[in-house]
Amino acid sequence: MHAHPMPAISLGILVRVGTVYDDLYHWRNEAGELHASVGFRAGGSSLAHIQGPPAALRELAAALVEAADQADTDDPPKVAVAEAEGVAG
Repeated sequence: MHAHPMPAISLGILVRVGTVYDDLYHWRNEAGELHASVGFRAGGSSLAHIQGPPAALRELAAALVEAADQADTDDPPKVAVAEAEGVAG
């Protein structure tokens, strides 16, 4: 069986308020397309970085802003309330 051309991982990174992000890395790939990277220390000796073309980084940024906005609301999502109360949907 051949390996899938796109590797898959599941990853969770916890970030803290006040984390310092390093966004000084920009380069062009072999096709001449601009890419960028944002790196940060994830605690202890752990480092993390996210890289890709500018459009992909903007999509990620918009999703993060949306998630933060939803978390700031006074009404928790109904799924989270049901799970917290031990109610199966």
